Amino acid sequence: MACAEEKNDFQWVTSAPNKECLATPRRAPSDWARRSGAVSLNQAWEKDQGKPWYVELQREGGRWVEAGLAHGDEACIGWGLQQLVWGFAQMKEDGSFACGDPFHSASFLVESTARSLLLLRGSKYQKTFQQRIDLLRPKLLTCARWLTSPANQKAADKQRIYTHRRFLLGCALEQTALLHDDASLHRAAAAFVGDGLSLQREDGAFPEKGGHDSSYHAVALIYLQRFSLLIQEKELRARCEQAADRGVAWLCGRIDAQGVVSVEGNTRTGREQEVGRSGALKKVNLPEVATALFLHAYRRDQTSFADIARKVLSHS
Repeated sequence: MACAEEKNDFQWVTSAPNKECLATPRRAPSDWARRSGAVSLNQAWEKDQGKPWYVELQREGGRWVEAGLAHGDEACIGWGLQQLVWGFAQMKEDGSFACGDPFHSASFLVESTARSLLLLRGSKYQKTFQQRIDLLRPKLLTCARWLTSPANQKAADKQRIYTHRRFLLGCALEQTALLHDDASLHRAAAAFVGDGLSLQREDGAFPEKGGHDSSYHAVALIYLQRFSLLIQEKELRARCEQAADRGVAWLCGRIDAQGVVSVEGNTRTGREQEVGRSGALKKVNLPEVATALFLHAYRRDQTSFADIARKVLSHS
Protein backbone atom coordinates (compact mmCIF):
# COMPACT_ATOMS: atom_id res chain seq x y z
CA MET A 1 0.00 0.00 0.00
CA ALA A 2 1.03 3.60 -0.41
CA CYS A 3 2.50 5.56 2.47
CA ALA A 4 0.02 6.54 5.15
CA GLU A 5 0.26 10.24 4.35
CA GLU A 6 -0.58 9.64 0.69
CA LYS A 7 -4.06 9.15 -0.67
CA ASN A 8 -4.57 5.65 -2.00
CA ASP A 9 -7.26 3.37 -3.34
CA PHE A 10 -7.81 1.46 -0.10
CA GLN A 11 -8.46 4.69 1.79
CA TRP A 12 -10.92 5.67 -0.92
CA VAL A 13 -12.75 2.31 -0.75
CA THR A 14 -13.21 2.61 3.01
CA SER A 15 -14.16 6.31 2.91
CA ALA A 16 -17.63 7.41 3.96
CA PRO A 17 -18.75 8.67 0.52
CA ASN A 18 -17.83 5.40 -1.17
CA LYS A 19 -19.49 3.26 1.50
CA GLU A 20 -22.64 5.36 1.63
CA CYS A 21 -23.19 6.13 -2.05
CA LEU A 22 -21.30 3.68 -4.29
CA ALA A 23 -19.98 0.50 -2.63
CA THR A 24 -23.15 0.05 -0.61
CA PRO A 25 -23.70 -3.13 1.44
CA ARG A 26 -24.35 -6.32 -0.54
CA ARG A 27 -25.67 -9.65 0.69
CA ALA A 28 -23.90 -12.68 -0.76
CA PRO A 29 -26.06 -15.73 -1.58
CA SER A 30 -26.22 -18.09 1.39
CA ASP A 31 -24.82 -20.88 -0.77
CA TRP A 32 -22.17 -18.77 -2.51
CA ALA A 33 -19.35 -21.18 -1.67
CA ARG A 34 -21.13 -23.97 -3.59
CA ARG A 35 -21.89 -21.87 -6.67
CA SER A 36 -19.67 -21.91 -9.74
CA GLY A 37 -19.14 -18.14 -9.75
CA ALA A 38 -20.45 -17.51 -13.27
CA VAL A 39 -22.55 -14.35 -13.60
CA SER A 40 -24.95 -12.82 -16.12
CA LEU A 41 -24.71 -14.29 -19.65
CA ASN A 42 -21.94 -16.59 -18.50
CA GLN A 43 -24.40 -18.59 -16.40
CA ALA A 44 -26.33 -19.53 -19.55
CA TRP A 45 -23.07 -20.32 -21.36
CA GLU A 46 -22.18 -22.82 -18.63
CA LYS A 47 -25.28 -24.81 -19.58
CA ASP A 48 -25.06 -24.27 -23.33
CA GLN A 49 -21.64 -23.38 -24.70
CA GLY A 50 -23.17 -22.47 -28.03
CA LYS A 51 -24.38 -19.25 -26.43
CA PRO A 52 -22.29 -16.05 -26.24
CA TRP A 53 -20.20 -15.24 -23.19
CA TYR A 54 -17.77 -12.53 -22.14
CA VAL A 55 -15.17 -12.97 -19.44
CA GLU A 56 -15.41 -9.24 -18.68
CA LEU A 57 -18.76 -9.87 -17.00
CA GLN A 58 -16.88 -11.55 -14.18
CA ARG A 59 -15.48 -8.15 -13.18
CA GLU A 60 -18.62 -7.90 -11.09
CA GLY A 61 -16.62 -9.94 -8.61
CA GLY A 62 -14.36 -6.96 -8.05
CA ARG A 63 -17.36 -4.87 -7.03
CA TRP A 64 -18.30 -7.51 -4.48
CA VAL A 65 -14.77 -7.52 -3.08
CA GLU A 66 -14.80 -3.73 -2.82
CA ALA A 67 -18.17 -3.69 -1.05
CA GLY A 68 -17.01 -6.44 1.29
CA LEU A 69 -13.87 -4.56 2.24
CA ALA A 70 -15.81 -1.31 2.66
CA HIS A 71 -18.28 -2.87 5.08
CA GLY A 72 -16.24 -5.66 6.67
CA ASP A 73 -18.30 -8.45 5.08
CA GLU A 74 -16.24 -11.61 4.67
CA ALA A 75 -18.91 -13.51 2.71
CA CYS A 76 -19.19 -10.60 0.29
CA ILE A 77 -15.44 -10.72 -0.35
CA GLY A 78 -15.51 -14.49 -0.77
CA TRP A 79 -18.35 -14.38 -3.29
CA GLY A 80 -16.52 -11.71 -5.26
CA LEU A 81 -13.34 -13.78 -5.41
CA GLN A 82 -15.39 -16.80 -6.48
CA GLN A 83 -16.55 -14.85 -9.53
CA LEU A 84 -13.00 -13.79 -10.41
CA VAL A 85 -11.74 -17.35 -9.99
CA TRP A 86 -14.43 -18.62 -12.38
CA GLY A 87 -13.26 -16.09 -14.97
CA PHE A 88 -9.65 -17.20 -14.84
CA ALA A 89 -10.68 -20.87 -14.82
CA GLN A 90 -11.77 -20.32 -18.44
CA MET A 91 -8.36 -18.94 -19.48
CA LYS A 92 -6.34 -20.81 -22.09
CA GLU A 93 -2.71 -21.70 -21.50
CA ASP A 94 -1.42 -18.66 -23.39
CA GLY A 95 -3.49 -16.25 -21.27
CA SER A 96 -6.31 -15.68 -23.76
CA PHE A 97 -10.03 -16.43 -23.64
CA ALA A 98 -12.28 -17.98 -26.28
CA CYS A 99 -15.06 -15.48 -25.65
CA GLY A 100 -16.52 -12.52 -27.50
CA ASP A 101 -14.24 -9.49 -27.87
CA PRO A 102 -11.40 -11.37 -26.12
CA PHE A 103 -8.77 -8.62 -25.86
CA HIS A 104 -11.03 -5.94 -24.41
CA SER A 105 -12.92 -8.47 -22.30
CA ALA A 106 -9.71 -9.79 -20.73
CA SER A 107 -8.51 -6.28 -19.90
CA PHE A 108 -11.58 -5.75 -17.71
CA LEU A 109 -11.00 -9.02 -15.85
CA VAL A 110 -7.32 -8.25 -15.29
CA GLU A 111 -8.04 -4.76 -13.95
CA SER A 112 -10.81 -5.90 -11.63
CA THR A 113 -8.82 -8.86 -10.29
CA ALA A 114 -5.54 -7.00 -9.86
CA ARG A 115 -7.28 -4.18 -8.03
CA SER A 116 -9.06 -6.66 -5.76
CA LEU A 117 -5.80 -8.37 -4.84
CA LEU A 118 -4.09 -5.05 -4.18
CA LEU A 119 -6.94 -3.99 -1.92
CA LEU A 120 -6.78 -7.30 -0.05
CA ARG A 121 -3.01 -7.10 0.34
CA GLY A 122 -2.26 -5.94 3.84
CA SER A 123 -5.92 -6.01 4.88
CA LYS A 124 -7.12 -8.13 7.77
CA TYR A 125 -8.70 -10.50 5.24
CA GLN A 126 -5.51 -11.40 3.38
CA LYS A 127 -4.81 -14.57 5.36
CA THR A 128 -8.43 -15.68 5.19
CA PHE A 129 -8.38 -15.65 1.40
CA GLN A 130 -4.70 -16.42 0.84
CA GLN A 131 -5.46 -19.66 -1.02
CA ARG A 132 -7.58 -17.87 -3.62
CA ILE A 133 -5.13 -15.00 -3.84
CA ASP A 134 -2.34 -17.48 -4.56
CA LEU A 135 -4.52 -19.15 -7.21
CA LEU A 136 -5.27 -15.88 -8.99
CA ARG A 137 -1.85 -14.19 -8.93
CA PRO A 138 -0.01 -16.35 -11.50
CA LYS A 139 -3.00 -16.49 -13.83
CA LEU A 140 -3.31 -12.73 -13.64
CA LEU A 141 0.32 -12.34 -14.68
CA THR A 142 -0.09 -14.76 -17.61
CA CYS A 143 -3.10 -12.84 -18.92
CA ALA A 144 -1.43 -9.45 -18.47
CA ARG A 145 1.57 -10.64 -20.46
CA TRP A 146 -0.78 -11.94 -23.16
CA LEU A 147 -2.39 -8.49 -23.37
CA THR A 148 1.02 -6.92 -24.02
CA SER A 149 2.27 -9.62 -26.41
CA PRO A 150 3.15 -8.72 -30.03
CA ALA A 151 0.23 -10.89 -31.15
CA ASN A 152 -2.12 -8.27 -29.70
CA GLN A 153 -0.49 -5.20 -31.21
CA LYS A 154 -3.22 -4.78 -33.83
CA ALA A 155 -5.97 -5.31 -31.27
CA ALA A 156 -4.40 -2.71 -28.99
CA ASP A 157 -4.07 -0.22 -31.84
CA LYS A 158 -7.74 -0.61 -32.76
CA GLN A 159 -8.65 0.37 -29.18
CA ARG A 160 -7.34 3.93 -29.67
CA ILE A 161 -10.71 5.20 -30.87
CA TYR A 162 -11.97 4.54 -27.33
CA THR A 163 -9.81 6.67 -25.06
CA HIS A 164 -11.14 5.14 -21.85
CA ARG A 165 -9.62 1.82 -22.90
CA ARG A 166 -6.10 3.28 -22.83
CA PHE A 167 -6.59 4.09 -19.15
CA LEU A 168 -8.29 0.74 -18.48
CA LEU A 169 -5.27 -1.08 -19.92
CA GLY A 170 -2.92 1.19 -18.01
CA CYS A 171 -4.66 0.42 -14.72
CA ALA A 172 -4.84 -3.31 -15.42
CA LEU A 173 -1.15 -3.55 -16.24
CA GLU A 174 0.13 -1.21 -13.52
CA GLN A 175 -1.84 -3.00 -10.81
CA THR A 176 -0.53 -6.35 -12.02
CA ALA A 177 2.99 -4.91 -12.20
CA LEU A 178 2.73 -3.82 -8.55
CA LEU A 179 1.58 -7.27 -7.47
CA HIS A 180 4.44 -8.99 -9.33
CA ASP A 181 7.15 -6.31 -9.32
CA ASP A 182 7.21 -6.55 -13.13
CA ALA A 183 9.08 -3.71 -14.83
CA SER A 184 7.95 -4.61 -18.36
CA LEU A 185 4.28 -4.38 -17.39
CA HIS A 186 4.95 -1.08 -15.65
CA ARG A 187 6.47 0.33 -18.83
CA ALA A 188 3.54 -0.93 -20.90
CA ALA A 189 1.08 0.62 -18.44
CA ALA A 190 2.81 4.00 -18.61
CA ALA A 191 2.83 3.84 -22.42
CA PHE A 192 -0.90 3.16 -22.64
CA VAL A 193 -1.75 5.91 -20.17
CA GLY A 194 0.61 8.35 -21.88
CA ASP A 195 -1.10 7.63 -25.19
CA GLY A 196 -4.49 8.23 -23.60
CA LEU A 197 -3.33 11.57 -22.24
CA SER A 198 -2.18 12.58 -25.72
CA LEU A 199 -5.70 11.97 -27.04
CA GLN A 200 -7.40 14.42 -24.68
CA ARG A 201 -9.00 17.33 -26.51
CA GLU A 202 -8.20 20.94 -25.73
CA ASP A 203 -11.61 21.34 -24.07
CA GLY A 204 -10.79 18.48 -21.67
CA ALA A 205 -12.90 15.75 -23.27
CA PHE A 206 -11.55 12.23 -23.83
CA PRO A 207 -12.68 11.21 -27.35
CA GLU A 208 -14.81 8.15 -28.05
CA LYS A 209 -15.35 7.10 -31.67
CA GLY A 210 -14.38 10.48 -33.04
CA GLY A 211 -16.43 12.63 -30.67
CA HIS A 212 -17.35 12.97 -27.02
CA ASP A 213 -19.53 10.87 -24.76
CA SER A 214 -20.64 11.84 -21.25
CA SER A 215 -20.74 8.26 -19.98
CA TYR A 216 -17.50 6.88 -21.39
CA HIS A 217 -15.72 10.11 -20.49
CA ALA A 218 -16.59 9.33 -16.86
CA VAL A 219 -15.21 5.80 -17.27
CA ALA A 220 -11.97 7.28 -18.59
CA LEU A 221 -11.79 9.54 -15.53
CA ILE A 222 -12.29 6.62 -13.14
CA TYR A 223 -9.39 4.60 -14.54
CA LEU A 224 -7.18 7.65 -14.97
CA GLN A 225 -7.69 8.69 -11.36
CA ARG A 226 -7.12 5.15 -10.11
CA PHE A 227 -3.87 5.12 -12.02
CA SER A 228 -2.85 8.47 -10.54
CA LEU A 229 -3.33 7.02 -7.04
CA LEU A 230 -0.99 4.15 -7.93
CA ILE A 231 1.84 5.68 -9.93
CA GLN A 232 5.02 6.69 -8.13
CA GLU A 233 6.70 8.76 -10.88
CA LYS A 234 5.98 12.35 -9.94
CA GLU A 235 6.01 13.74 -13.48
CA LEU A 236 3.56 11.17 -14.85
CA ARG A 237 1.35 11.51 -11.79
CA ALA A 238 1.23 15.28 -12.25
CA ARG A 239 0.27 14.87 -15.90
CA CYS A 240 -2.49 12.44 -14.94
CA GLU A 241 -3.84 14.72 -12.23
CA GLN A 242 -3.86 17.75 -14.51
CA ALA A 243 -5.62 15.80 -17.26
CA ALA A 244 -8.15 14.48 -14.75
CA ASP A 245 -8.83 17.99 -13.45
CA ARG A 246 -9.50 19.20 -17.00
CA GLY A 247 -11.66 16.17 -17.66
CA VAL A 248 -13.74 16.74 -14.56
CA ALA A 249 -14.27 20.37 -15.54
CA TRP A 250 -15.56 19.23 -18.94
CA LEU A 251 -17.86 16.66 -17.34
CA CYS A 252 -19.27 19.18 -14.87
CA GLY A 253 -20.08 21.41 -17.82
CA ARG A 254 -22.42 18.63 -19.00
CA ILE A 255 -24.33 18.44 -15.70
CA ASP A 256 -27.10 20.91 -14.85
CA ALA A 257 -28.00 22.31 -11.44
CA GLN A 258 -30.35 19.39 -10.74
CA GLY A 259 -27.71 16.78 -11.55
CA VAL A 260 -29.02 15.82 -14.99
CA VAL A 261 -26.23 14.68 -17.33
CA SER A 262 -26.49 15.93 -20.91
CA VAL A 263 -26.31 13.43 -23.79
CA GLU A 264 -26.12 16.13 -26.46
CA GLY A 265 -23.57 15.15 -29.08
CA ASN A 266 -22.76 11.83 -27.39
CA THR A 267 -21.25 9.32 -29.80
CA ARG A 268 -22.08 6.12 -27.89
CA THR A 269 -24.70 6.48 -25.14
CA GLY A 270 -28.07 8.06 -24.47
CA ARG A 271 -29.17 8.49 -28.08
CA GLU A 272 -29.84 4.87 -29.09
CA GLN A 273 -26.45 4.46 -30.79
CA GLU A 274 -25.19 1.23 -29.21
CA VAL A 275 -26.39 -1.80 -27.30
CA GLY A 276 -24.57 -3.52 -24.46
CA ARG A 277 -23.69 -7.19 -24.05
CA SER A 278 -27.24 -7.99 -22.97
CA GLY A 279 -28.75 -6.27 -26.01
CA ALA A 280 -30.14 -3.31 -24.05
CA LEU A 281 -29.58 0.21 -25.38
CA LYS A 282 -26.71 1.99 -23.70
CA LYS A 283 -27.61 4.94 -21.48
CA VAL A 284 -25.37 7.25 -19.48
CA ASN A 285 -24.10 5.21 -16.52
CA LEU A 286 -24.92 7.59 -13.69
CA PRO A 287 -23.07 5.65 -10.94
CA GLU A 288 -19.90 5.87 -13.04
CA VAL A 289 -20.37 9.61 -13.57
CA ALA A 290 -20.81 9.96 -9.81
CA THR A 291 -17.77 7.77 -9.12
CA ALA A 292 -15.58 9.98 -11.31
CA LEU A 293 -16.74 13.06 -9.38
CA PHE A 294 -16.40 11.45 -5.94
CA LEU A 295 -12.86 10.36 -6.80
CA HIS A 296 -12.00 13.92 -7.82
CA ALA A 297 -13.46 15.24 -4.56
CA TYR A 298 -11.35 12.68 -2.67
CA ARG A 299 -8.11 13.46 -4.56
CA ARG A 300 -8.46 17.22 -4.33
CA ASP A 301 -10.31 17.54 -1.00
CA GLN A 302 -13.07 19.49 -2.74
CA THR A 303 -16.44 18.47 -1.30
CA SER A 304 -18.39 20.54 -3.81
CA PHE A 305 -17.78 17.82 -6.41
CA ALA A 306 -19.19 15.20 -4.03
CA ASP A 307 -22.32 17.33 -3.81
CA ILE A 308 -22.65 17.25 -7.60
CA ALA A 309 -22.12 13.48 -7.55
CA ARG A 310 -24.97 13.02 -5.09
CA LYS A 311 -27.28 15.05 -7.33
CA VAL A 312 -26.33 12.86 -10.27
CA LEU A 313 -27.10 9.71 -8.27
CA SER A 314 -30.52 11.07 -7.33
CA HIS A 315 -31.57 10.42 -10.95
CA SER A 316 -30.35 6.81 -11.08
